[in-house]
Amino acid sequence: MSHKNQKLILSIFAVLALSSCGLFSKRNAAEQSKKQTAVVEHKKVVSPTPEPTTVASAELSIPPPETEKLAVEKKHYEVSTPVIPAETSLRWLKNGNTRFMKKNFRSDGRTQKDRERLAKGQHPHAIVLACSDSRVPPEIVFDQTLGEIFVIRVLGEALDATVIASIEYAVEHLHTGLLVVMGHSQCGAIQATVKTPEGTSAGSEYVDKVISDIRPRLASMKSEPASLNLEVESTLN
Repeated sequence: MSHKNQKLILSIFAVLALSSCGLFSKRNAAEQSKKQTAVVEHKKVVSPTPEPTTVASAELSIPPPETEKLAVEKKHYEVSTPVIPAETSLRWLKNGNTRFMKKNFRSDGRTQKDRERLAKGQHPHAIVLACSDSRVPPEIVFDQTLGEIFVIRVLGEALDATVIASIEYAVEHLHTGLLVVMGHSQCGAIQATVKTPEGTSAGSEYVDKVISDIRPRLASMKSEPASLNLEVESTLN
């Protein structure tokens, strides 16, 4: 990033938003039995706050459900807002990181009108699971403004019920289609995991729980020396 000695480690996942059913046309049971192809509404996808380097809208076609059962299940997640495609969201994040590197930050998306608009609801285009490290705040390194990314920050990107529930909430109820797991070099949680021998304590029962969550993902490095700036270990995590 802007610091020469620190890098972000990203894992990108496209998430099937269960709410995408809201874009399907409503049909009764009789019509469903007669038609093999669902009628799809074409809606325009609009960025929560369009960025200057990206086309703000594009036609989005949602394929019909493969089975009637799937269509019934998806009725529980009907929405009135479009789902941002994962590819579009990822492009916005990459563009934002480029602006961050060039110190060319956006000036939109932070006004009173933006706050009033977001008070009515949120539709973030990406979920970012990131480390709590103060040097790598996702909103800044991706140059995203209010309401654009759903950020979950926890030491070492460790997983527990609260973290997983937060991700599920964003997918099912906020209809977010991209999940980014963002680690970074020189991560203290990774360092603690590497330096704490199995069966011993790092000095805190809570830190020990985080280490227990991370350790299995670093198993392939167990007999290897630590990598430069712990970049390999962060990628594995």
